[in-house]
Amino acid sequence: MSLRDGLLDLFPRLRDLPPGARLAVGGAVRDLLLGRTPNDVDVECDDPLAVAQSLGRKVIQLGRDDLIAWRVVEGDRIYDFSELSPLGRRDFTINAIAVELATGELRDPFGGAADVAARVVRMIDARNFDDDPLRLLRAVRFAVTLAFDVDATTVDAVRARAAKINNVARERIEYELSVIFSAGAFRRALELLHATALDVPLLGYEADASRFHADDVSPAAAFALLRHVPPGPIARDIATLQHLIDHHDRIALYDAGERVATQLPALLRALGRDDRLDWPDFSIRALLDGDAIAALTALPPGPRLGEIKRALLEGQVRGEVATREEAEAFVRGSSH
Repeated sequence: MSLRDGLLDLFPRLRDLPPGARLAVGGAVRDLLLGRTPNDVDVECDDPLAVAQSLGRKVIQLGRDDLIAWRVVEGDRIYDFSELSPLGRRDFTINAIAVELATGELRDPFGGAADVAARVVRMIDARNFDDDPLRLLRAVRFAVTLAFDVDATTVDAVRARAAKINNVARERIEYELSVIFSAGAFRRALELLHATALDVPLLGYEADASRFHADDVSPAAAFALLRHVPPGPIARDIATLQHLIDHHDRIALYDAGERVATQLPALLRALGRDDRLDWPDFSIRALLDGDAIAALTALPPGPRLGEIKRALLEGQVRGEVATREEAEAFVRGSSH
């Protein structure tokens, strides 16, 4: 099966595009060469907005200024449309492979297919890093997520520009780091961040992968281990995991919640620890609400009611209270 046929099978709406849709380029082509199934395809066009609109679906704008693309989602497939640009301006050879949609002709001017086969991340031109310094970190991302090596010349070029990574918006950096730490290759990621000298500008210190003993940590656990707290919702998870490292009794695990608490074992393994965890039943909810407790105790609304409800919940989590009758007895005893 040709690459074009593979793309058409996975992304059937490519058949419906007008002639202005020229090339399928980048990740989808690379992934097909790797035997992976891509979920999104990048299409370069003469008029990307018109091509996107031709599919008759909602069109979503991505980016701004001179970096605009247009997205259409169809089922579980994503189609992104952008203007034609020289393949030589892309980041790495493995992302500069294109397929002509009309003819199926393969365009690979920089040997990207050979680098896919060799499992190597290789830059096209060091000056392309200066166009968008986030590409410095993307070298690590592709190496980690694809289990590729980064060729030595590319490593040297990244090292020479590492400080420029802090010219990039933090949300873009943190997204890339989250992708990197989602790959289940924590120590490999740290090795590459150190080899490329990106560790100091990103973390504030030199990363040492030898300090850790496991790879399957979540992004929040990775950030907790590195004491790096990005902004956004993940910050709360990181703070909770940092607290749980040395305070993980049954109540603390329950308070953390199942989604966060279940990230702790891998984090502890990464620290070389095999702590026995006393897991709670995360489905437990207080058997009595505030109104019921007030009726039993004749207490007015206020902090004391909250304290009793919390004590009841902890008693349930510890297994000391299991029924409503036991809960009522517990509350009566706590009110004196």
